[in-house]
Amino acid sequence: MFLLSACAICATLASASASPATPSPSPLPDIAHVVTSDRADATLKNTARTVYVVTRDQIVRNGYRTVAQALADVPAVQISPLGPLGASANFTVRGSSSAQVLVLIDGLPAPGSLSNTVELGNLTTTGVDRIEVVEGGGSTLYGAGAVGGIINIITGRTWQYGATLGEGTFGQRQIDVSLPFVQYSRALAQNAYGLPDGTVRSNNDYQSTAIHLNGERRVGAIDVTLRAGSESDHVGVPGEQAYFSPTSRENDLNQNADATLTHASAQAQQTVQLGGTTQKILFWCAATDPNCFTPAGDLGSEGRLSFGARNAVQGRDEQLLYGVDLSRGVVRQDDGSGNISVDALAQTAAYVQEHVDVRWGSYYGGVRAERDGSLGGQVSPSVGAVVRLSNAFSLKANLANAFRAPNAGELYFPNYGNPNLRAERSDVADLTVASNSVSGVTLGWFGNRTNGLIYSDPVTFALAQAGHALIEGLVLTARTPSYKGFVTSLALTDLYRAADLDTQARLPNDPVISANLRLDYSAGEHGVVDAFGVSTQSRGARSAIVPAAAPLLEQAIPYTNVQAYLRLRAGSRMLLTLRGENLGNERYAAVNGFPLPGRSMLVELSTK
Repeated sequence: MFLLSACAICATLASASASPATPSPSPLPDIAHVVTSDRADATLKNTARTVYVVTRDQIVRNGYRTVAQALADVPAVQISPLGPLGASANFTVRGSSSAQVLVLIDGLPAPGSLSNTVELGNLTTTGVDRIEVVEGGGSTLYGAGAVGGIINIITGRTWQYGATLGEGTFGQRQIDVSLPFVQYSRALAQNAYGLPDGTVRSNNDYQSTAIHLNGERRVGAIDVTLRAGSESDHVGVPGEQAYFSPTSRENDLNQNADATLTHASAQAQQTVQLGGTTQKILFWCAATDPNCFTPAGDLGSEGRLSFGARNAVQGRDEQLLYGVDLSRGVVRQDDGSGNISVDALAQTAAYVQEHVDVRWGSYYGGVRAERDGSLGGQVSPSVGAVVRLSNAFSLKANLANAFRAPNAGELYFPNYGNPNLRAERSDVADLTVASNSVSGVTLGWFGNRTNGLIYSDPVTFALAQAGHALIEGLVLTARTPSYKGFVTSLALTDLYRAADLDTQARLPNDPVISANLRLDYSAGEHGVVDAFGVSTQSRGARSAIVPAAAPLLEQAIPYTNVQAYLRLRAGSRMLLTLRGENLGNERYAAVNGFPLPGRSMLVELSTK
């Protein structure tokens, strides 16, 4: 077996260092500071914007291999995988589509941002230190595409040595190796599984290789951070059940690198960041397949350079943040039949935000002026406040104007794009009564009205822009303090309105009710059991008006996914972990036509 044959790697790395490379689970920490909400170091309880953090400890404890898996428990985030491990995944934040959510890696746009091809379903967590999710309009600080929120994948350096090896059902195998400056992972999965109708889901296999490099150095008074990552995967693309080509394949390559220079003084911190990303996506299928749609291969590629400079000036009771963002990118699309498009996109922006602390709390106000090449200019203001109601609770409020420029696929994709599209504009607001500690209860309301909504006709698939959408919802979270190692948390999202105001139809892929319930236990220093946990992810029906001519666009039925893990001490520096997913064996399809596998199990051996 793969797991047993590679155990020597774990033992060698375990003996190389007494420090744990993958920390033993502990009660979820109180994250004191975040960097995404105000684009500078901020105290979490004092930032007005709603922020959730997935820590490295949570990633390790729950075995999250992809960013999509890591985000599935975040309140108001909806992940809809189109199959098992490594398959594509739709994602929304507060009902906003993936095109309206800005994905960053270390504060810069992720590969695929120009064409909305950021793929969280196979983007690995290799080298990831934490993921910060800022919900609500973020266009003032980050620009186009941050209507529903921001997902910032923050990588980091580990000072320890370690390895994790795993083997599970559906042919799943994995290896992770962590060194002080390098993190590496390799994952395989056959993903062949039976369906309720007796057929076998084939051409669904997955191979992924990822490497992350990082380093830090102080040069005089300047801190220099260098980071780079590369992720490639080879997957089968079976498409919707009994509809698309059974021989379709996809190769992806995502690469990013950045250099960050920081100079800090007693009252100011200047940051300069330069980064670049590339992405290549190749689709093809067998010419002998009667359902093959691109036998010559469909190749999409993207390259982007980004530059940012900002200064955070700290006063006694205030902080002034101002900066500029510049980026240039090229998107090329070749559909394999002679239709080739090469298009350049650009962004130039300046922003400023003032944050003031007062006796009753704090408030902020900011504005951004941005020009997105030929798409025109945008001005995006925002205001917000934190009002301390008591020692236990605060009231947080935000109001912003957000926007989204059409992506390259919507503008220029051969036989699909519409070059006449213009930017969407949204008014975004939220109001939250939040606990001032990591435990407690939080209740919030959010709303989003978008004008000029870009949508695809469900029958002709032609892109158009005449829509007006209104989204409103409630989010309830609750978390108990640790009691003898036990911690329970609940997140409930009621997206009671997600409507296209022109047709009165409900927006697709937006379940009315979503609920996440978790129970985690962390043991002390002694005993066989190190930790265990159980979680459920429940999604309500996605009701929608579907044209009779497009039955394949019907929305998925409700489902509940039950997951669990158990970590056992296998020596002074080794852990044996048992994981189970979909323990209820529900054969649901998160997206219609893309059924998920049944119950799956995984065994891991790792250094402690």
